[in-house]
Amino acid sequence: MKDARELFPWKDDQRILAGSLWFALDDGDRGVQMAALLDSLSSFILTGTRGLIYSSGLIHFLAVLGIDPEIRRFRTAKNYSYMLAGVVYCTRVLGAAKLLPA
Repeated sequence: MKDARELFPWKDDQRILAGSLWFALDDGDRGVQMAALLDSLSSFILTGTRGLIYSSGLIHFLAVLGIDPEIRRFRTAKNYSYMLAGVVYCTRVLGAAKLLPA
């Protein structure tokens, strides 16, 4: 079985942005941290899949989020839809923050 780190589909500069975020968290400057966080998250949100939906790290995250570890099965709709709605809301807010001028 392969390690999840080998299977994760990094696209474009996502790995570099995630590394920048990691180093920014050690820095005390809150503005730099917020900019690195917004850049890293928006790289996952605003990445196209070109018809290959499982080439997206965000789709992988949502698929894993749908698994209930206690019963080792997919969550039922009532136990998953509120999580998905929260992700959709946050995605819209982050997308607006990235795309609209300050």
